[in-house]
Amino acid sequence: MTGEPGPYFYESIAERFEGLDHPDDLRRRLELVFDEYLGGESLGGALVLDAGCGYGPFSEAAARRGAAVVSVDIGTRLVRRASARAGSRGVVADACSLAFRSGSFDVVVSSEMIEHTPDPERAVAELARVLRSGGLLVVTTPNRLWQVLVRIASRLRLRPFRGLENFIGWRDLEQACTDAGLEIVLHVGFHPWPFQLGMNGRARRVEHRLARRWPARLMVNQGILARKRPSPWSRR
Repeated sequence: MTGEPGPYFYESIAERFEGLDHPDDLRRRLELVFDEYLGGESLGGALVLDAGCGYGPFSEAAARRGAAVVSVDIGTRLVRRASARAGSRGVVADACSLAFRSGSFDVVVSSEMIEHTPDPERAVAELARVLRSGGLLVVTTPNRLWQVLVRIASRLRLRPFRGLENFIGWRDLEQACTDAGLEIVLHVGFHPWPFQLGMNGRARRVEHRLARRWPARLMVNQGILARKRPSPWSRR
């Protein structure tokens, strides 16, 4: 493994990753996932998969809510750090080929991970596969509209991250969920402009007004909450 762009880039910075993650972005994503999307759900005793766990902030948040957490990432050191932080079970795996039985999890959380796979749509399908009927999938990911600017920022060394980055469009994410047998409950935009620019109070006011309306499709990031539909066979 090297620090060169590729699927193992984040493993190469495992010891530095937490210090490089922008605190305002992380705070907003945790709030969106656990307060806005899952705030009304009881996670006590639920089996939760944190897919693309990184250094473990989402695993830790789920564990604090009483969930039994499985932390998954492609990098061994990342999984080790997440498991130590959250007291979770750690599994090293590719998100596009998970070593779990279908219908294993009550909730699947994936924050800023599917864009780091060769095929984000396939990753969504795999996350849906391991979700039980009626279970919830929460995904946050960048909006494809911003892909070019992000790549330019990376080339200019204006951001510390490289690696494999395949942003997915708003409609494509919805279609991937539908194709995977998921019913979309809520799809919102967040970060109306790059969070590195600050003005977070103003950004939140813009989100409050527009995150669920058409302009949300132009925001830097998107978050989707979807429920797995019962299979035809489960009704027989």
